[in-house]
Amino acid sequence: MTHQELRVLVVDDDFMIAKLHGKFISKQKGYQLVGSAHSYDEALKMVQILEPDLVLLDVYLPDGSGIELLRTIRLQNKRCDVILITAAKELEIVEDGFRFGIIDYLIKPFDLIQLQTSLNKYLQFKSRLFSFTQLDQSTVNDLKKLRVSESTSAPLNQKGIDLRTLEKIRNCLIHSPDSLSADQIAKLAGVSLSTTRTYLSYMVEEQEVTEEQQYGTVGRPLRLYRITSFASSN
Repeated sequence: MTHQELRVLVVDDDFMIAKLHGKFISKQKGYQLVGSAHSYDEALKMVQILEPDLVLLDVYLPDGSGIELLRTIRLQNKRCDVILITAAKELEIVEDGFRFGIIDYLIKPFDLIQLQTSLNKYLQFKSRLFSFTQLDQSTVNDLKKLRVSESTSAPLNQKGIDLRTLEKIRNCLIHSPDSLSADQIAKLAGVSLSTTRTYLSYMVEEQEVTEEQQYGTVGRPLRLYRITSFASSN
């Protein structure tokens, strides 16, 4: 097993998403965030200077494409792996990504649990790779199972869950010492009440949030929400 943390570069033209992913990666055991880039030129320079082990790469960049960056990285023989971020309709881009040796892909929209699954599998892959003193076919077959995560190939949710909105609502719950109502969360997050309820239902289904009922003297019980300990620790 490698004893050094895996160095990660995040490449995304959306500053908010890059910051979100970078913060999440920096909290993962075995990983170190070494930088964030928001354009093709900036990303290429950072790959050359920082020499990351892993690049989390969005396909869309303002001055080029992620696929072109991946092609350049391979032509320059840079020893780094790539997780490609793409959209479900871009099957030809996914095909190009595999051709250039991506280790996994995340289809938008996706949540941080899916990113965590991908990171965990990559960490396992690197650990096992460096633990073998001799390779045979069974060893190679074992390593191949960790190259692409099936769980990341499906969209986050067919209801149209947006990662940024989800993170706003999640943060409201994480930073609150008390359970909150949907109305309170909507006001804190700056999101409509109907949207907030949709996201809370999704988070309850995913077991990120627990739902409880508070009974008063009259009227219907008040539904309150609290982040689960598992979700808050991530």
